[in-house]
Amino acid sequence: MKKKYYIFGILYLVAIVFIMNDTWLYTTPIAKLTKVETTREVEGKSTRGTAEKKYSQKMQGIILNGEKKGKTVHFSNEYTYTEMLKQKYHKGDKVFVSGSGIKGVKRDTELVMLLGILIFVLVEAAGRKGILTIITVGINIMIFAVFFLKADNTSNVVAICNKIVILFAIVTLVGLNGVNKKTWAALLSTLCVLVLIMGMFDLVIRHVQELDYSTMEYLGSIDNPDDMFHAEILLSGLGAIMDVAVAIAAALGEIVKQKPDVTFLELFKSGRKIGYDIMGTMINVLLFVFGSGLIPTFLIRMNNDIRFVTIVKLYIPCELCRFLVESIGIVWTIPVSIFITAIFMKLSVKKRRKS
Repeated sequence: MKKKYYIFGILYLVAIVFIMNDTWLYTTPIAKLTKVETTREVEGKSTRGTAEKKYSQKMQGIILNGEKKGKTVHFSNEYTYTEMLKQKYHKGDKVFVSGSGIKGVKRDTELVMLLGILIFVLVEAAGRKGILTIITVGINIMIFAVFFLKADNTSNVVAICNKIVILFAIVTLVGLNGVNKKTWAALLSTLCVLVLIMGMFDLVIRHVQELDYSTMEYLGSIDNPDDMFHAEILLSGLGAIMDVAVAIAAALGEIVKQKPDVTFLELFKSGRKIGYDIMGTMINVLLFVFGSGLIPTFLIRMNNDIRFVTIVKLYIPCELCRFLVESIGIVWTIPVSIFITAIFMKLSVKKRRKS
């Protein structure tokens, strides 16, 4: 057991040291700040007339890669105490250089540290399941990257996401739960619910006023915002729907295992009770996920005297629509997964009795 910890610790330290010295892998010039002088400027006023503390920085650094490696460079920076538009830099920061200015901070070392902690916690807490989780996440990332790296301006985004969603569901469910009746029941339930909610969404959109996509990010760079929104709904709801489907499939599978003669109606009632316990929590999880991304939108606009109700009506209709569609998907997952899992389990019991 101790040997395992030693090996992981050594690999973790080697990875951190490597990332800390990987500037030679980058084509963009990287500088390490060796001297930073920060001075406070005259207090100015914000757009709303409130006092705003301003600071200026004079920095010196050394180029770590490229043709100008070892050359001393100087930068200047101005930022406010909120650091909304520009951030504060510190001595020892490694920054990307663009012309005579700073493009951003190199943060891959921190990411590797966090990734190492995540892997350790997963493996230590969940053992084999933790390792499988890491593997499935890695495979899903590769699937996502491969499909979108191959895409171009003429690609059908919805068609790509349809394929991605199916592969995500198969890799995640089969990778974590193995090849068995519960896995196939959860997989079929997940795909059926996705078809249902997307069909419902298309039906509603065709018979009501079209959604206002003007609040979507990067709208000016895309010609098909409706396809983009369809793709967002497909991908954003997959996790929650899979979670509910797996929980119900696992619970009903255990009930059938302990009591093979349980009737279909009893199984359905048990699954419904389990589903109702999950439903409220999962819908609230969706709300928290969507809501956390909207905090900056609300704060910035409310600070500019835009009312809360106005923000909800004009700036977040797409987020609200996505939340409602995915919440309906979670609710539908309960009866669909109960029905499909009950059929799978009862059929397997009958086959065993015949044999």
